[in-house]
Amino acid sequence: MIKLPARHVHLDFHTSEHIPNVGARFDKKQFQQALKLGKVNHITVFAKCHHSWSYYPTKLGMVHPTMKKGLDLLGGQIEACRDIKVRVPIYYTVGWSATDAELHPEWCMRNRDGTITTTNFDVNAKPGDAKPICSWKNMCVNTPGYRKLIVEQTREICDHYHVDGFFYDICGFARCFCETCKAGMTAAGVDQASDTATEKWYTGVWASFFDDCRKVIFEKWPGASVFFNGRANSTTPSELLNQQTHWELEDLPTTWGGYDKFAPRAKFFATYTDEQHPHPRPMLAMSGKFHTMWGEFGGFKHADAMAFEAASMMAYSATVSFGDQCHPSGEMDLGTYREIGKAYRYVQKIEKFSLPAKPYSNLGLFLSGGKAIDDHGGGGGSHDQGIANMLMESQLDFEVVHSSFSDDEWKRYDTIILSGGQCLDAALAKRFNDYVKAGGSLVVLYEGALDAQRKNFLLDMGISYLGPAEFTNDYTVVGSELGKDLVASPFLNYTAALRTRPTKDAKVLSALHEPYFDRTYGHYCSHQNTANKLEPAAHPAVTQSGRVIYLAHPLAELYYRHGARVHRQLFINALRRVYRKPVVECSLPSAGRVNLLHQPQESRYVAHLLYGPPLQRGRCLVIEDLPAIHDVPLTVRLPEKVKRATLPLSGKKLTLTRGPAGAISVKIPQVKMHEMVVFEY
Repeated sequence: MIKLPARHVHLDFHTSEHIPNVGARFDKKQFQQALKLGKVNHITVFAKCHHSWSYYPTKLGMVHPTMKKGLDLLGGQIEACRDIKVRVPIYYTVGWSATDAELHPEWCMRNRDGTITTTNFDVNAKPGDAKPICSWKNMCVNTPGYRKLIVEQTREICDHYHVDGFFYDICGFARCFCETCKAGMTAAGVDQASDTATEKWYTGVWASFFDDCRKVIFEKWPGASVFFNGRANSTTPSELLNQQTHWELEDLPTTWGGYDKFAPRAKFFATYTDEQHPHPRPMLAMSGKFHTMWGEFGGFKHADAMAFEAASMMAYSATVSFGDQCHPSGEMDLGTYREIGKAYRYVQKIEKFSLPAKPYSNLGLFLSGGKAIDDHGGGGGSHDQGIANMLMESQLDFEVVHSSFSDDEWKRYDTIILSGGQCLDAALAKRFNDYVKAGGSLVVLYEGALDAQRKNFLLDMGISYLGPAEFTNDYTVVGSELGKDLVASPFLNYTAALRTRPTKDAKVLSALHEPYFDRTYGHYCSHQNTANKLEPAAHPAVTQSGRVIYLAHPLAELYYRHGARVHRQLFINALRRVYRKPVVECSLPSAGRVNLLHQPQESRYVAHLLYGPPLQRGRCLVIEDLPAIHDVPLTVRLPEKVKRATLPLSGKKLTLTRGPAGAISVKIPQVKMHEMVVFEY
């Protein structure tokens, strides 16, 4: 397994042919000075960019036309890094390559109608028209000429340079209907009208491309890292995941999905294994130094925000990466690296308490998958993210449970949550039913128990399935069992519940009221939704049968989309009926986060606590105010006998209070941005 240094920079260098003297101001000493200022020990540099230009004297690709003849920018950067023992993987573009697309339109991806597929690109635009951000034609790795160029240029780089690793970018496209792909699908008998069939076939195209690249690299550099960006999501097919040597989780929280998007991705990969990788692989978490996102020259995030983001990444046992963009001249901006250095000085203090480490919780989340919640991946649907948000805001730590886990591994979890999307087949449902029979508990939301045809429940929950909702929205009346901190009045659900019929084995915990009618031009009431009927519906909102609780609404998706606290509180109240002994309990405001890591090699657990509420400023989320929270109680339940608890940065020893059922409590004097509590055993 490769080892990733903790302090990384991804150095973008997508540089137009219209800019003169590209790379002319590169200076080895100045480059090294920047890395030293930034405390950087790992940096990705460019071989080929989205404009199609190469930054070394290639005989196969196209050298940037305004680079001085004979200049080897890539080679100079690699040499500068190796001289000061900085790890230096190499960047190579795949899915976007602008000049290649213009010179070889036959290399472009195509829609079913034969038009070129694009990302935010108007093929009919005039040269003088304003161009949107992130605007490119998409390239197909199945076209023989383009694949050959990539593979042979990879070989050329491997033959001429020391290779620590490769980062292939833009590898996430789902399907293509270029002439090469259509011929391949026809030969394979693929139904080209089916999105599912064409995506599955194109997954095989990507898998063979990944394999071609890996073979070339490992032939010369068997210890290199290889990562294909765009293929590190919870919904990525396993034949692609299994070809990654590590994970680079690209989350720009200011503009792409917010500050909670990273955590469930990190938890997914923290427990993901396969036959070739019996142990979880290293994770690198990627944000940016930019105020917004990639390609922003002159944009700066405050050092406090970078420090908070770095601490958040380390809290989930990921190494830290900040994206930068080098000036076309090749000169590094020292001001940028002074700011990065402020964050990385903090990382130097805490990295040994995060790397390596394993997550530790007895609460499991089984991901539904589904469509990504934004345009930049993330790999999970709104059901999964909504559950993660509700748990994190309630400081209930969790692990992601994989179907590949053995039955014994599943037994580690007191409770498993199915987030709400359809995700079961008969075999998997049997495992969940057996898990409950063996003593486990389930909390199932919405369609989480349905079969693939959405006709019947596959789990034993004491209810039968009647069908989908007959109204657009409806109302919940919680009742006494789930009423903690909730109004007794009917509260609105923006998506109505599935209809179910309880059997004699199920107890109704919350009732449901339907509206008088859906809102139409012919039947409407007031400005928004129609009021509730006074009598309850025949089908309930929440039921319990033994150790299985079923919530008929898509509460996770509702919470992700609408953020109503009543939905979060209802879910948490239901969860706590069966999940009664959390590994971690912590009293922080809802913007606080807690994650427990186990470092068995050090005979210790480390609880990471974070508090840095993001603020909406214009189109960005900003971390600015980092208030201190005082006298924070923390309780853990661990299998080992804890000897002491300390705050490692100050050396302060905390007083242990031992409670029933192995609970150990401490009080943390202050949490400001980030704090760690080490429990030694």
